[in-house]
Amino acid sequence: MSGPGGRQIARPGLEAALRQRATGPPVLLTGPPGSGKTTALLSLADILAGEGWTPVYLDLMGAASSPDRFVEAALDALPADTFGSRLAEATDLRRLAAAGRSRGLAAVKGLFDLWADLTSGSGRPVALLLDEATEIRSLAYFEGLRQVDRSLADALTRRPQGTVLATSFPTLARKLWPDLAVLQAAPLAADEILGLGGQARGVDPSSLLRASFGWIRYARVLVEALGPGTDLVSAWSQEMAPGGRLESLCRHTHESLLLRSRGYGMSKAVLAAVAEEEGLNLTALVERLGRTPGAIRDYLGWLLGVDALRMVGKRYYYVDGMIRAWVRLHARGVPARPQEIRRLAEELLSQRAEPEPAGHPGPQREEAVPGPSPRPARRDSLVEID
Repeated sequence: MSGPGGRQIARPGLEAALRQRATGPPVLLTGPPGSGKTTALLSLADILAGEGWTPVYLDLMGAASSPDRFVEAALDALPADTFGSRLAEATDLRRLAAAGRSRGLAAVKGLFDLWADLTSGSGRPVALLLDEATEIRSLAYFEGLRQVDRSLADALTRRPQGTVLATSFPTLARKLWPDLAVLQAAPLAADEILGLGGQARGVDPSSLLRASFGWIRYARVLVEALGPGTDLVSAWSQEMAPGGRLESLCRHTHESLLLRSRGYGMSKAVLAAVAEEEGLNLTALVERLGRTPGAIRDYLGWLLGVDALRMVGKRYYYVDGMIRAWVRLHARGVPARPQEIRRLAEELLSQRAEPEPAGHPGPQREEAVPGPSPRPARRDSLVEID
């Protein structure tokens, strides 16, 4: 996995688990934005290519905007030298896609049939790697495609091997595809931090884990910000200040999660309350927010549904601790003062234990590789007042 300056971050546990799963039924790789899922898929593609496979990677976040664009992007991802024998089939699919909305259903169905049958090309096994797979739901608003997620699942389960999906929204993915095995991309472990290289070699790994919450994208930013005269507290404060890289990443993710949820305004208030004090239950949130239990239960359910929050024992926590830090500093209507930002950085780094993993808890069959054990699994999406 690439780090600053193109360095490779060794995550042998995750890579080995993905490689092993590639020889069996479809598997779903989960983790919050910035946890390294895309890098893991691309690394798997390199590994499989070196073993004689033909990997086909497609990012549905960019591709699944309309049936025609989705089909054309999927066909463009197929290497022409490997799939030349299926040129006629691909040409027919392009013709259907070009016909517009009236043939969108036929084009998408034809592509799914192609994927289901595409187990080898030119004598090489084919791996299908679909990034942000839940974005297939973007096509559900087009005529005839209301159940497009089920059609995709039906096609992929017909593939005997070489099918890996990834998503930042595991709650939705488990709802859409409850039968898929799940592999969780856990936060970095202390020994993996050294793989970032550069200034990371001069920093206590456990401190960098606490400052980044173990997620690759935050750790990269902090390592790049370190330098002569810049300690970890100063680097965190600088990058979490308005316009800094941590601040910008968190602002974008916070907004994206709210837009995917419902009840935009009140959902912001719920996130702010949990940011101020994690571990609140429904009763406490009702008291703080002044809404009815039923209303707060709805907002919490929506935020759980987009994996902004997680629930452990009827209490609520952030999935991504860095987003919580951002909300505490920047989602209150007044600018955070430099001393407030620095104080929070010092608070994070003063914690003795490594931050508890902010991964996505799921059913018993979900496996976290590598990293520390996640919190207990969430068994439902709503709670009753204690």
